[in-house]
Amino acid sequence: MDAHRPRRAPARSAALLVVLLTLTACGTSRPAAETPDAPTADAHRIDGAGAAEVAAPARALVISGDDGAAILLDLETEERATLADARGDLVSIQSDGRLLYLAHGAGDRTSVDVIDTARWTVPHGDHSHSFRGEPRLLGTLDGGGIPRVAAGAQRAALHFDDEVVTLAHDDLVDGLDAAPRIGAAATGPVVPFAGRLLVPTGGGIQVADDDGTAVPGDAIPCTAPTDVDITRVGAVFSCAEGAVLFTRAVGGVVVGESIPYPAGAAPATQLSGRTDRPDLAGVAADGAWLLDVRQRTWTPLVSEVPLVRAAAVGDDDGRTVAIDAEGRIRVLASDGAVLARTEPLVAASLGDAASRDRVQLIIDGQYAYVSDPVAGVVHELDHRDDLRVARTFTDLDPWFVELVG
Repeated sequence: MDAHRPRRAPARSAALLVVLLTLTACGTSRPAAETPDAPTADAHRIDGAGAAEVAAPARALVISGDDGAAILLDLETEERATLADARGDLVSIQSDGRLLYLAHGAGDRTSVDVIDTARWTVPHGDHSHSFRGEPRLLGTLDGGGIPRVAAGAQRAALHFDDEVVTLAHDDLVDGLDAAPRIGAAATGPVVPFAGRLLVPTGGGIQVADDDGTAVPGDAIPCTAPTDVDITRVGAVFSCAEGAVLFTRAVGGVVVGESIPYPAGAAPATQLSGRTDRPDLAGVAADGAWLLDVRQRTWTPLVSEVPLVRAAAVGDDDGRTVAIDAEGRIRVLASDGAVLARTEPLVAASLGDAASRDRVQLIIDGQYAYVSDPVAGVVHELDHRDDLRVARTFTDLDPWFVELVG
């Protein structure tokens, strides 16, 4: 999810770098990832776009500090690469799982440096294809206001105040000059889905063509859309009255449906889960909500301690990882029962007004990554093994954290 905050006056001084450093974080090392060979297209004609296919996802964390510097931390080798030098006007860092978007503010205008981390995975039915190459700066996009990024199926939409820039990963070999710009006064995140654009506007979500022209048909009601996620089932918007799910029907037609909260229920502010999984979770007034997108059902996860973050694992057991207000990380069963919990790992950051909103929770199939800005670390916890702390990456300034690969 995106995170942004007001910043001091800009200090425009540094250019972006892509320099490999061999600094090592604390913790137990793992076997190095397979080194990519020459770029190829695989048997399914998936083009690596200059990167090589590797045997397993090349996972990495992108971590940016209060000074705007951004590093890429390889989760296999623990090597660190500098993606951007310090720059004092950073207002947000977002990612679509491959591309990194560093937004720098200057009054009403924002410039966004787009960096290709050259690490990504393409789901392909019952298997997937992973790629890894050399990071590089693709270019800079300018627009009004702080942008929002939403992505699906190797396409991203960068939404400024009054226009949307669409970025197809396969078309970015030559940079950003040809990226289409579409006028759109959207009221929430715009996302590419199944060859269309889903655009929040006028109290609903409208299906549109790539040029922004509305497709015939009524918008699906959605008040105050705050978030959108791409799940295995379809695209899910988080709305005040529940969720709106878009799926691709026979013939390629995109259809939407509402999944309302139970009557009188307090909504979640946003939903989170693993990419290409069927569940989402979000913090609610007395715990969290678990949304089973396949079944179109909401389940309350009641907690005796307020929760501040929640993300669905999307496994067969319907588990959710959460952070409570006391700084403990928890694994919750599908009925809200606590399956595991830690000591208060991030209590100091949650208790600090400047750091509280910077505590982030990111999950993959095995690990939860929890940032602790006050301590200057990111914890890696094994959510399949009673939240054992597998590693703690130190000497960081984790104001913004994203997972790529």
